[in-house]
Amino acid sequence: MAKEILSVGDLRRGSEITDAEIEAATDAYLKDKSLELFVFKSGHRVDVAKAIEMHSQAKKLLAKEGIPPGLGRTMVMTAVVIGFPVQG
Repeated sequence: MAKEILSVGDLRRGSEITDAEIEAATDAYLKDKSLELFVFKSGHRVDVAKAIEMHSQAKKLLAKEGIPPGLGRTMVMTAVVIGFPVQG
């Protein structure tokens, strides 16, 4: 049987990743968009830029100029939560 691929949100529900870590990943990306990977305490890593790329709505909205900062933050955080991390 194939192993289920868990999202960051799935890992959050399983208490392997905290809300604070998701917020930290979001903040790190917003501070430095060249950030390649964010590493969670559990050892899982997520590529925030790739998560945004895979989330068509976030990608489209974040490409626009002048969006409210709160909306941009929400879209990045949403992309992180639905993103697929790798272990190790």
